[in-house]
Amino acid sequence: MQVRVRARTFVAGLFALAGVLVALGIGCSPRFRPGDLPEIAEAGSLRVIVRPGFDQWPAARGLGGVDQRALLESFAARLGVDLVWVPADRHDQILPWLLEGRGDIALARFSPADLDVFEGVRSTSTVDWVIDQVVATQDGPIATMEDIGDAGVALPASLQHTILRSGEQGLSRLEPVPEEIAWEQILERVATGRYAVTVADSALVESVRRSGSELRIVGRLAERRSLVWAVRRTSPQLLRAIDDFLFAAEVLDRSQAEAECRDLRDIQRSRVLRLVTRNSPVTVTIERGGLKGFEYDLASAFASDLGVRLELAIPPPGTEPLEWLEAGYGDVAALHEPLPLEGAGGVWGSVPYRHVDLVAVVAARTVPLSSVEELAGLPVIASTSVSTWCREVPIEPAMAVESGRAGNDALSSLVAVSRGEAYAAVVDADTALLELADRPGLIGGVTVLPKAPLVWVVSPGAVDLSRRVDRFLSRSRKSGLIRQLERNHFGNWSGFVPANRPTIPPGALSPFDEVLRWAGRTHGIDWRLLASLMYEESRFDPDAIGPGGSAGLFQFMPFTWRELGVDDPHHPGDAAEAGARYLRRLMDMLPEMEKSDRVAMALAGYNVGPGHVFDARRLAVQMGLDRNRWAGNVETALLILDDPEVAREYPSGVCRCRRAVGYTRRILRRYGAYRAQFPPS
Repeated sequence: MQVRVRARTFVAGLFALAGVLVALGIGCSPRFRPGDLPEIAEAGSLRVIVRPGFDQWPAARGLGGVDQRALLESFAARLGVDLVWVPADRHDQILPWLLEGRGDIALARFSPADLDVFEGVRSTSTVDWVIDQVVATQDGPIATMEDIGDAGVALPASLQHTILRSGEQGLSRLEPVPEEIAWEQILERVATGRYAVTVADSALVESVRRSGSELRIVGRLAERRSLVWAVRRTSPQLLRAIDDFLFAAEVLDRSQAEAECRDLRDIQRSRVLRLVTRNSPVTVTIERGGLKGFEYDLASAFASDLGVRLELAIPPPGTEPLEWLEAGYGDVAALHEPLPLEGAGGVWGSVPYRHVDLVAVVAARTVPLSSVEELAGLPVIASTSVSTWCREVPIEPAMAVESGRAGNDALSSLVAVSRGEAYAAVVDADTALLELADRPGLIGGVTVLPKAPLVWVVSPGAVDLSRRVDRFLSRSRKSGLIRQLERNHFGNWSGFVPANRPTIPPGALSPFDEVLRWAGRTHGIDWRLLASLMYEESRFDPDAIGPGGSAGLFQFMPFTWRELGVDDPHHPGDAAEAGARYLRRLMDMLPEMEKSDRVAMALAGYNVGPGHVFDARRLAVQMGLDRNRWAGNVETALLILDDPEVAREYPSGVCRCRRAVGYTRRILRRYGAYRAQFPPS
């Protein structure tokens, strides 16, 4: 049986409907459709195979607090398709049904190790984290692992291989449970004494305990394991789309589940450094499937120096980042702002690693500022840290710099000026440099405070971490790392750096017409469109270097060219083939629509990443526009997503989307001119 719902349908109503259909015997037979993303888009539905009992119990949330049902609803909404639940009757049906094509995703309590033994199945990136716990009845004789003895561990046979890997912990005798019994039912039977002991993940155990069942946790098998979804190996586009979606959700939509104030030893033991930061162009944004930002790159270098993994902690809207850090939700904060001299709570500031001017930005419709004195008595807005800094440092004449609502940042301050809610915004010069190029309604004004020190902030009491941060930042200044990051992110903000002026042969469109024709034929894309894209990205210069490390004729970021299998992004043939392949991939991610609309949305995705285009399609629907039309529809939604307060409500977060619209328009206009001047082959 399949149950189809609209992607935004309320989950509880969905499962109530499913129960009615089951009782009445109504439903359609599972369709065998072992396709990939294009087939899903054509069918208009994403089918998810779920375990027994999935529709009868509240969502079991792991350590990350993830509601997987809601997450899949959001993913289906991003794809623009309906969500269809396909309940399996037995645990041992789930993966065979997936391979047969009865569903597109399998959702159970899988970890990557569980799926490694199945040919033809691949796991997604991590969805959530759980701890496998050994559980007995609250009032029974089993209180510790040593008490288990010869008691059988109740598990479905198809899932016992997971526990067999833990046989050294004394769980070698297993008691088979019928495959149709839900995990929650197994736990309830343990609570009533029907089964002596079982193993289940912490999310399931907590869900059942909340329902009133009395369970005792007598041990754990490991610190934690990841939960993943399963897809067919023959669905690589779907896997990539899921991983991109989960990546955005992990970075921008989720925060640390547990607050813990840690020092250096704790970080090294966990092998994770938690960075509190904001979603903004100077800190971290998602572009072209990867993370980009000055503070992110610098923090990544610090994590590498420590030998740990970097994990981002983006505070919820309306939450001050320093309060988030002080509460223990991160280890280090990098906000690209000066730390207030007072009133910063118990957090510690690092040595300054850069100095940046704080500048006033006003609306273009106002009279340009000629001196800071002109701001006296006018409404001026800034982030909490910057407004506090302006109050603490003597400014003549005094200015009333307000911080607005909690959590206000530089981008929000610029938006307030655009809307007429404030006369001026005080922001760092780096943000002004990046943002004013894409915001014609704003102009830069005067310097309010020159050379304000930028610092990182360390969680309270982390003495060793504070010292290590200071050493790293001092060393990064001396080694030139910070200067290099400045050049990557701010020294070349307007575009690529042309290394050469390539010569175009007489009668040719570009110096690379033949490789463009070949790449176009290979991937089914008009070579003249590829030429227009190449010109926009590099001006036909194979040695072009762009912001953030993008390189070559198609300006691939390092993570993109490695993922595409390109050894040298400056090689014209390799770059053209990879550029065409990547553009085709972006086009194939979109559902059936007019070719011109598909091309336009793919080009916008090439510029800012496909996730932002999916966000714009979702917003277009909410605005009553056509999500499958570019001009005046998705294009309009992208312009609205340029507002950071709007963009932060969507999975991919802040987007320089106005730039993407202009980028797409230029390429399409140039493509039209190329078509008029040059033949198609």
